[in-house]
Amino acid sequence: MNIDMLSNGMDSLKRGFSCYHEFSAAIKDKEQPSLEDYFILKQAVLSTHHGVEILLKHILDQKSEFLIVDEMDAIYKSAYKEKTENNYQSVFQTSKANKIHTITYEEALSRVMSICNVDISVELEKKLRDLNTIRNTLTHAEAVIEDKFINSVFDGLLINLDVLFRKAIGSAYSTFYGFSEIKANYDSYMQYLAENKMLIKQKTFKALCVAQEKTEQYSGQNEVIYVEDISVVKKFMVALQKDLDFGMDTYNGWCSGKTKVKVRSDGHVSFWADDNRGEYIIRLKSMTVCVPQAKSNESPVVIFESDDDTVEADNQNYISESNPDYLEGLVFPTHSEEPDTVVYDHRKIYEYQMHWDYDEDIMVPEHYEIVRFLKRKVFCCLNIQACRIGISEIFF
Repeated sequence: MNIDMLSNGMDSLKRGFSCYHEFSAAIKDKEQPSLEDYFILKQAVLSTHHGVEILLKHILDQKSEFLIVDEMDAIYKSAYKEKTENNYQSVFQTSKANKIHTITYEEALSRVMSICNVDISVELEKKLRDLNTIRNTLTHAEAVIEDKFINSVFDGLLINLDVLFRKAIGSAYSTFYGFSEIKANYDSYMQYLAENKMLIKQKTFKALCVAQEKTEQYSGQNEVIYVEDISVVKKFMVALQKDLDFGMDTYNGWCSGKTKVKVRSDGHVSFWADDNRGEYIIRLKSMTVCVPQAKSNESPVVIFESDDDTVEADNQNYISESNPDYLEGLVFPTHSEEPDTVVYDHRKIYEYQMHWDYDEDIMVPEHYEIVRFLKRKVFCCLNIQACRIGISEIFF
């Protein structure tokens, strides 16, 4: 048998996640997994752990073979001499291979982070250490582990590892997740889009990749990103809107050809409809981003889900009993450090409008409509508009 380190690690990682997907499918409609199901889950843990350990050691080995050796003892020195004399690629091809002790899984993780300058997030580091804890429980004694804990480790682990190893190892690493495939073929996709004059799609594709990397929320083609964390949504939308314009369609039939999304720190999202001169506000429940094929005329679609919201006691009376979904009002900008004046009182709004419509002497103050949506539902869909670049490319 002759299996190089990289192939060894990739095979184990692939088998580990295949087993986890098999386990997930097997228990989908069951109240309680069977013992056979748990054997599949056990194999998922062991194979994934082994794949991670070997690939971490491969990263270290790329820098220096010495980094994966536990101790420079007489056995290693003899093996190194044999390697040099026979022009071997590795000490593990020598007759002393089975006597050489390599570093542990945790030491490999520690050395990769401290010596190889590989960026591993706190969240991913914790998952990898938890994976080691689960593996040790399985291999050293009777295994009593909560399913919820194992699932929390595997949740999002594949894509994080895929991106990590793709960056740290390079093109030799075969990816298992769509985003890594996108990154691997990024230049060819961009060239294809340029050659076919799909300039908006090119800008969109670039913005999506930037947004995904900034937020560590990844997807492949024809896949989705689902986010509930308001801080992540904010980062994603800031990156996505830098060079792109969005159109918006809301659940109640309103639409806008140019919409600016602003994520607020209080848990709300504001949608400014430029052509409607109106601001629509929801309390965020979730954001879903649907990523299309790169080589297509389809736009990414961003779907916002609103959550149930409350209004101040002073404004409760202005919520319509016939339609309690939203609260309508007017905003009068102050253009100062003072907060804008917001009016929800229907009688005052009606009086303002009568003055503007029928009093020729009155100077109409600057104002715009504001609507606060108060119920949980799929609120709106956003897609990319072609107006900023000024060409005829259309998204469907």
